[in-house]
Amino acid sequence: MEKLKSFFVELGHYFSFFILAVRHFPQNIRHPLEIIKNIWSIGVLSIPIIIATSFCVGMILGMQLGNAMELIMAGTAQYMSGALSVGTVLELGPIFAALILVSRVCSSVTAQIGTMKVTEQIDALRTLSVDPIGHLVTPRVIAGMISLPILGSMSIIAIMIGGWVMLGTLHGVDTNTYVMWAQAFMKLRFVWESIAKMIIMGGVLLTVSTYYGFYTSGGAVGVGNATIKSVVTSSFLAILIDYVLSTIFSYIK
Repeated sequence: MEKLKSFFVELGHYFSFFILAVRHFPQNIRHPLEIIKNIWSIGVLSIPIIIATSFCVGMILGMQLGNAMELIMAGTAQYMSGALSVGTVLELGPIFAALILVSRVCSSVTAQIGTMKVTEQIDALRTLSVDPIGHLVTPRVIAGMISLPILGSMSIIAIMIGGWVMLGTLHGVDTNTYVMWAQAFMKLRFVWESIAKMIIMGGVLLTVSTYYGFYTSGGAVGVGNATIKSVVTSSFLAILIDYVLSTIFSYIK
């Protein structure tokens, strides 16, 4: 019972924190320098790892799915680009980009802000009449909402290229056939659903990581514990948000 109570108390703290961050959106949008800096650190610097890992995932999927289809019926591997395109745009691209964001960015953000908290740098900002949430949290949240759709789009492209390489190499699927079946299965609605997922996930994940950093206590050990909580919670929420939004979108035609 106590654990359940503490869960809802922390959930309330999180929503209060999120509302405070949202209240600073207009001010940060009018003065976007901090947002641009965070887009660079969150988005641009994540591009190489996103492309490299997504390309490898695409090759694995192309190989395994192509082999599976050939076992069912010879000559059917060429149709896998359609299934791969839909699955990648709707699910794999957004969730894969979100998990990379969690591992590379969210952990770093929590550690940075947590260190500032335990060394009283956040208190120093308050004494200088600088709102720490508007200065440290909101720019990162906005940058996450902008960066994740871009990273997710790159992940989708890299996965599709990786699948094309393996299906072409192992099963002789030519480029025109691969693109034709990918387009045949794709709908514009899937693209908008994917973008909506990534915008929401980007905002939530960066809010969670800044929240845990902002309420860190206990020195170096506390920073480590806050980082662990941030990564675990963010990873779970990324998958949960993907599931919830996929369910909602499936009923909206």
